[in-house]
Amino acid sequence: MKEENIRFNVSENGAQILVYELTETVDTLLHKLSLTQAELEKFESIITEKRKLEFLGVRLCFQKLFGKSVEIKNDSTGKPYLADKSFGISISHSKNRMAVIAHPERKVGIDIENRTNKIRKVCQRFLSEKEQKELSNCENDAQLELAWSAKEALYKIIGNSAVDFSNHLRIFPFEVKQNGTIEAEHLETGRRFQLSYIQNEDFSLVYCIY
Repeated sequence: MKEENIRFNVSENGAQILVYELTETVDTLLHKLSLTQAELEKFESIITEKRKLEFLGVRLCFQKLFGKSVEIKNDSTGKPYLADKSFGISISHSKNRMAVIAHPERKVGIDIENRTNKIRKVCQRFLSEKEQKELSNCENDAQLELAWSAKEALYKIIGNSAVDFSNHLRIFPFEVKQNGTIEAEHLETGRRFQLSYIQNEDFSLVYCIY
């Protein structure tokens, strides 16, 4: 699939992953999509332009991913899922960039972050003291962004027992490259996870297929 606004589009271990740079207006998106009555009612209840764009943009991403319209719902915790439950999905957005992942059988989590110079100021909020020391003493912005995104992606898979990032999730030391993997552990259960990442000058993307 070749399109100017698509920034990343791969299939990996049965998962489909797409990063899209949203430049369309709300009206343009509405014309590109076929919303169900339930989705249309939810859309009309959204107040801000930003949230409207996110709501529609996510649906455009999945339409491009699957080549057809799909209905997206949210469970009682707010987690998104496809109405026909044909794929497990995860969604992330950062400013005008949107990232989605889908897998027919396995759990998935994804997070995208635009580049920022503020990440080291908050590293103590999501990294334990041990992690801070192991991950460049909070001095490598790219590494910190990837660690944050890894924990965000894991939270989307694990749920509330991973809500306290510094105490519930452990990121093991990793080398920062253009793309690679990150090992992590859910401390409450001892479950281990391997996440994949890519990064460039504009954004970092981390995803997990579990």
